[in-house]
Amino acid sequence: MPTYVCSVPKDLLTATQKAAIAEAISRIHSEATGAPQFFVQVIIDENHSADRFLGGRPTTSHIWIRGDIRAGRTKEQREKLILNIMKEVSRITALDENSIWIYLCNLEATDMIEYGHVLPAPCEEQAWFDKLPRSLQDYLAALGANKKKFSL
Repeated sequence: MPTYVCSVPKDLLTATQKAAIAEAISRIHSEATGAPQFFVQVIIDENHSADRFLGGRPTTSHIWIRGDIRAGRTKEQREKLILNIMKEVSRITALDENSIWIYLCNLEATDMIEYGHVLPAPCEEQAWFDKLPRSLQDYLAALGANKKKFSL
């Protein structure tokens, strides 16, 4: 957690742009919330059979991003988060910021399980990580997690 699903029109993005968006969202979320980047999932949903409409008319130039995040973030954190994601996705894709729409949905940490464990409340990531089995800590370390990367 969090999970960001980026719904994009077919063939709008290159593989390089998709990877850059995933990196940017992971970094921005971590910077805004203090949560480690290994929690951040980014899904680029380029469903070739989906038709996208805006105001009843087809659109091929919008990106919709839905972020399911842990509740407990301040209004200021959430606003900074979505503004920075919008700006970075606009920069990466060269789309106008007006064409990037972002929705955040807050879920209680106790409503989610990842890596086989109920997620911690915000600011309790380090204690959660320390209680994980060593093999899982090693796996997460391979994803770039270590105690130096927790910014709590």
